[in-house]
Amino acid sequence: MATLRSRNDGVLSALRSELMPFPGRLVGSLRDALTMVVAVMAAMTLRVPGIALALSLLFLLQRERPGVTLRSALQILCGCVAACAATLLWVQLTDGIEISRYLGIILGIFIAAFGMGTTSQPLFFTIFGFYGFVDLGAWDAHRSPNIIVTTSIYSVASIAIVMASAVAVEYIFGGRHPAEELDGEMQKRLSLLSRFFSFLTQDPATRDLEQLRGLHNGVVQYAHAGEARLNQLYERVRDSSPTLAKVPLGTHYRIGLLSRVLEKSAVIGFDAVLQQDPFDRAYYAAIAQQCEDLLTEGGANKAQAAAELRSLASSSGLLDIQTELEQYAASLESPEIHAIRAVKRTPDFTPSFRVFRPDAFSEPGPALYALKLTLAATLCYTIYNAIGWPGILTCVITVLFTGLSPTGQMKQRQLYRFFGTAVGGVLAIAAESLLFPNMDSITSLVIVVAAVAFLAAWVIRSPHMGTVGTQIGFAFFLTTLQGFSATTQIAIARDRVIGVALGVIVMWFIFDQLWPTRTSDALGQILRRIRSAGENLRQVERLHNPHEFTQTLSRLRVSVSQDLASMHLLESGAYFDFGPGHARELAQSRRLIRKIEIAASAFYSEALRQCSGNPAQED
Repeated sequence: MATLRSRNDGVLSALRSELMPFPGRLVGSLRDALTMVVAVMAAMTLRVPGIALALSLLFLLQRERPGVTLRSALQILCGCVAACAATLLWVQLTDGIEISRYLGIILGIFIAAFGMGTTSQPLFFTIFGFYGFVDLGAWDAHRSPNIIVTTSIYSVASIAIVMASAVAVEYIFGGRHPAEELDGEMQKRLSLLSRFFSFLTQDPATRDLEQLRGLHNGVVQYAHAGEARLNQLYERVRDSSPTLAKVPLGTHYRIGLLSRVLEKSAVIGFDAVLQQDPFDRAYYAAIAQQCEDLLTEGGANKAQAAAELRSLASSSGLLDIQTELEQYAASLESPEIHAIRAVKRTPDFTPSFRVFRPDAFSEPGPALYALKLTLAATLCYTIYNAIGWPGILTCVITVLFTGLSPTGQMKQRQLYRFFGTAVGGVLAIAAESLLFPNMDSITSLVIVVAAVAFLAAWVIRSPHMGTVGTQIGFAFFLTTLQGFSATTQIAIARDRVIGVALGVIVMWFIFDQLWPTRTSDALGQILRRIRSAGENLRQVERLHNPHEFTQTLSRLRVSVSQDLASMHLLESGAYFDFGPGHARELAQSRRLIRKIEIAASAFYSEALRQCSGNPAQED
């Protein structure tokens, strides 16, 4: 009983930490809720059906910068249009034969899965596969062709309304200076760490406990926020400079280091608040000085001065904090490097648009992933048609939206999808049973939509379980907004939960039992790519060709940045890779993550060295 209570307390504590407020969370959630309200009012005014599905897909949209929002919206809209056109063309060519529709769904899902894994526009192919299945599967109901075609066209119209609403809200309320915001956010975190550790140098018997709690709460908030906000800002900066020419070297790497420093500092702070911090206060002072040096010009060199105190560390957490701050400092560009780069006249790098990644057709991984995803989706589609239960079509949607090759990530997303669908379904049933019978105006509907949209948007910004928020909105809107009148069917929520469960079971069998791809395998590939990037950088240095060096550095920086982002996702997914050998797999993943960080540090150090002294960059 005590063990069960302890586990429950751990789960509740984890949920509280995921739902805690942090800077930017409230504003972003309010902006998403406003977008939902505007879209619902527009659809109701124009009498455009299909708004439920479009609202659900809004949570897939990147909404952190007007330009990024516009491009993401265009990908979603174009994916929907392409799916509608392809479906109508396929039905016209095959004359609506059932076996042809079956083959068309298989072909469409394979194309979508391959595009999701190998192209620079995965969102387009995700929507293409999703709407392709929905539009082509609609013909299984044997309704009038006119009704089916009209429904497909209305789907495009509803997507256009939602995307236009999102872009308009983002252009009105979204930020326009992501580089300054990113730098400011990182400076705030370093400043807080400096003040926090400086305060810990005081005598525990005389320090102000309330002030300590205030500083510690700030550290905890930033630790719970994780990398999400910083990574969003980084993506906005990177979007304004696809070659990363305007992004300081190692920015993405430093984001990961700083987030881990905050997490470890939060743990140390809990002991300090309880007056149980027996650590040497000189070590606290050294860490505070490291943070302070990183805030000053030229601090990249001074921040490593605390290395002599390493032998004083009485906590592995403190030692890790100091080591990671040293790595942070080592990856910084000094003012001298900025001056050198400012006066050099290196050739501009003109990026070329490339649809497929370089290894799309040379590596077997993408094709194998597409085959696994297609097999899982086809099996789900066959099952729900064989038993004549179209309400559980969410089993195929589950495959399309949670089909990740590494088993840890896949299980994590599936668990979150099931939990989010269940919560959204319960909210939908409660709204239909308790609220809808007493609602007689669009004002009351808007209030309900705004409340649920705000909840879903808040959960989406969780450091680790943002998928739950997406599924809450998905399940609620698909259940409650089926038309222009109050929905009275609660079986829809039940069917969707059962469909999700079926999809999870099928994917577990195919992705985890037949063709598993473990987290350590994916991390090993990232490690090899980053090491190869460092070697390529050293090789290009010998060419003494400034144009070749600029092109190679820009390309490799984008590649390493993407690999580091994938590493962070794999790191959280490794804990969900349940099964035989879980402890061994988790330990192996942690070792590989450490090696990846070392390889990334070596890559950025080499890049900085060449930027500051490589004669190949001089005219």
